[in-house]
Order: sequence, then C-alpha cells, then structure tokens
Amino acid sequence: MAGTQLPGRKEQRIPLKMFVKLSSPDSPSAEIAPTIDISCHGARLVTRRSWRPEEQLSVRSIRGNLYSRARVVHCQPHKDNSFVIGIQMYYPTGDWTSAEVTKTT
Repeated sequence: MAGTQLPGRKEQRIPLKMFVKLSSPDSPSAEIAPTIDISCHGARLVTRRSWRPEEQLSVRSIRGNLYSRARVVHCQPHKDNSFVIGIQMYYPTGDWTSAEVTKTT
C-alpha cells in the first residue's frame, strides 16, 4: 500500500529511507531513526522506543534542511524490539527532497 492514498489521508506517501533526529521536550535524549515513507506533512519511522500518541517531538533531517515540530499519530510494535510511529509535522521548514535519500522498493 506504500505510495497509495489511504481513506482520510490528504497526501500520498512516498516510500523513502532517510535518517532523521527525533527529540522530545519531555526527554533530554534524542534518537536517530530511519523513515519508511514520507509526505509533505508527515512520515512513518522505525524507532527504538515507544512513543505515546499525541506526544510532541522535533524532527530534523540528518542530511538536508528539513526541520519541524510534530506530534505522534500512532505507535505500533515492530520487529526486534522496535516501533513504527506515524507523525504529523506542523509547518515544516526545508524540504525532504534537498537531502541525499534512498528510495525504497
């Protein structure tokens, strides 16, 4: 279903793997996480920790110039003690496409 528009989704997701830095105002630590797919205002990522729905976070691309405040939409257990989170970004600055990225198939 990657790259398709889901019911209720306003934007198409593009399968794309790139690394972003996630940080929370509630925690002093940060995490580097790969994306699964992205859109203009959101992404799905694989993380090492469980995030609460509605939790606020900051997202910054490792390469490129994307930065945004965001909220966790969902968090689901994944393989190897990891989690898949969906995030909604608020007024992102920069662009996903300005980074060196790897499209997933």
